[in-house]
Amino acid sequence: MMKTAERLTKKELSTIWRKFYLSYGACGGYDVLSGPNFMWGLTPLYDKYYDNDQKCERMLKHYKFFNVENIFGSIIYGIVTAMEEQKALNGDIDDEMIETTKVSLMGPMSGIGDALNPGLIVPLLLSIAIEFSRGGSILGALFYIFVYNILMIVISKSLFTSGYKLGMDALKSLMSKSASNIRDSLLLMGIIIMGGITASYVNFNLAVTIPSGNDRILLQDILDGILPHLLPLLLVIICWQVMARKNISMVKMIFILFVLTFALAFIGII
Repeated sequence: MMKTAERLTKKELSTIWRKFYLSYGACGGYDVLSGPNFMWGLTPLYDKYYDNDQKCERMLKHYKFFNVENIFGSIIYGIVTAMEEQKALNGDIDDEMIETTKVSLMGPMSGIGDALNPGLIVPLLLSIAIEFSRGGSILGALFYIFVYNILMIVISKSLFTSGYKLGMDALKSLMSKSASNIRDSLLLMGIIIMGGITASYVNFNLAVTIPSGNDRILLQDILDGILPHLLPLLLVIICWQVMARKNISMVKMIFILFVLTFALAFIGII
């Protein structure tokens, strides 16, 4: 039996969002990934509308595979929260519809989130932070820590609220061709920004010279004449390919680059 016919309050919605936001990645497994995060985030809703037996039954419905970019994927949490509330109040939404909604939105929102967050926002803020850090200043680190986290909180909470307000109507917008085109455009913009950052901050210069008549010409000058910043570009591409194909972590790659840089500098190549 339903415990109350009242709608969720702003405080309860904030609690649900906060649980989603703070618990992402805290618990899970290869079979469910962030399913426990979804289940735990909805506990305030289940506490409000169901007794203990019904609450356990509803929670287990969400103990299934779920994976999405967490910040921009918050809109899915909001949509499902609205659907669960409507089910509790009216009973006119079945479990299959709720599950289908979650699964169908994982791909589109992961694409948008990955293009915007690690593909655009992170490199953009890091490039600004690097400028602030010149000369050993701690300002760059503080700028990134505070600005990034504040920005993520604002985006996540806004999308959750929008998803809750739109409910089922959000599906039409997120699954449309226009949303796909926007996602592709943002991904392209992120790639362009990464290319600009690579050219600006990755340095890799050869110290090797080759004979030319009575003189010796720096090989690096020849390469720059063909294509400026060619070696930094090749270095980034090689690192990316090695990390992707050999499943090497970023920390291991940094260590490999450190060793190679030391060795090549020692023998006078760079």
